[in-house]
Amino acid sequence: MQSLIDKFGIQPFTLTLIILIPLAILFVVLVGVFLKLGKSNLLVFNNADGKVEISRGAIQEIIQRTCEQFVEVGRARGDIRRSKGKITIKVRLKLRVKTRLQDISNELQSQITRAIRDDLGIENLGEVNVIVEGFLAETKPKA
Repeated sequence: MQSLIDKFGIQPFTLTLIILIPLAILFVVLVGVFLKLGKSNLLVFNNADGKVEISRGAIQEIIQRTCEQFVEVGRARGDIRRSKGKITIKVRLKLRVKTRLQDISNELQSQITRAIRDDLGIENLGEVNVIVEGFLAETKPKA
């Protein structure tokens, strides 16, 4: 950097701006592209009158409501991705202590699959993966 200052007479502040401005522009563009890709709707099907899409938020809402039916689940959120023509779902959740992981995960996967495939008619549903991110402590009974 010192050689650029000596060779071209560029001040350190100007050199810093020359470097930071393109980086800032690149960052803004990348964030914009990332946000646009993450919020795109998912095509459910085409018919003679047009196409039917569903937002990722609507699918997340269905996942949330399905998980709320289980007392073992404390918090849940869904990550929806489209890959190779299939919609894959990761359900990230926190369970209450003393929950049998295998039982609750099997039931959740089954219920979420039913809600999305049968109720919404989304046939290109891939895997529904459950990721346990933690456990919630039992609430103490009030005396």
